[in-house]
Amino acid sequence: MGSVVRDRVREKMKTELAQQVYTVFAERGLENVTAQQAAQAVGISRATFFRYFSSKEDAVVTALLSMNMHFSQMLESMSSNPSESLLELLRRSFEPTVVAAEQDPTVMRSHIELVWSTPALRASWQESRREQQVALAQALSVFCANPRLAETSALLALTLYDHALVRWIESPKQSLREILDEAFDFASMIDNKWTSEARNSR
Repeated sequence: MGSVVRDRVREKMKTELAQQVYTVFAERGLENVTAQQAAQAVGISRATFFRYFSSKEDAVVTALLSMNMHFSQMLESMSSNPSESLLELLRRSFEPTVVAAEQDPTVMRSHIELVWSTPALRASWQESRREQQVALAQALSVFCANPRLAETSALLALTLYDHALVRWIESPKQSLREILDEAFDFASMIDNKWTSEARNSR
């Protein structure tokens, strides 16, 4: 039991440090900050930094993965309305991130721009998305009996979300909420059109 508690405490500390270091890199640039400087900025030693992370990139990836976990955790805590589609349900699971973007858009934009402008981090982001797709599909299985439909819906939702993030960076006058809602609305329109045409063809 003691080792389990220690592991949880360590993972919590690692996640908190990763998120703090991520902010430092986003503000100053990944290439402009050494691991030692990042460690000092968050109040730890270089040795402590490398006790938790193998590299600067590893710290950022850890932060990204912790953010990704929130989507599936949010979905698991939600209840579904019978009239709500899977896409609408998934859109709601992204709401905490949308709220965070509204509260501090500058910080969130800098985080996303750091990842998108760094090839290694962008590759890690895409890899984390594959892991998140699996987690989202598993969480969605409570609301959807068809596992392939759950997998496809999770993939579509994450693709829409990432597309919205890129558009948000490129369109600073628009809110992430507005862009994300529009993306999901368009996807729903396509889904409704296909459904309607399929019914009419019978």
